[in-house]
Amino acid sequence: MASSTAGPSRQRAYSSAASISISSGSSDGYYDSDDELDFVRKQQQKEWEEGIEQLQVLVSAVLIPVIGKWLGRRWSGWLFDRYLRLGLGKTFFLGQHLAAFIKLPSSKLS
Repeated sequence: MASSTAGPSRQRAYSSAASISISSGSSDGYYDSDDELDFVRKQQQKEWEEGIEQLQVLVSAVLIPVIGKWLGRRWSGWLFDRYLRLGLGKTFFLGQHLAAFIKLPSSKLS
């Protein structure tokens, strides 16, 4: 009676052991035992951790150096422009407003 009322997905799952896809870990399939379910969960966890590790390698090996290179070029361009405008005096390091308040001889900073 149970086999005649079972839906197509249940019949597919019970038809043979080869029809159970352990590596896919689909939630709508049926597993013969808790051991197979534990194995599938461990495989999924392992694949998740490998994916996270690959993302970490991508970020540390590709994205951080590219962003650092871009920021370094922007920073050096900004510094060179500031040097051309202000020179290498106390206004270069302290800014125009702060350098006006500090009464240091220019020979100590230059």
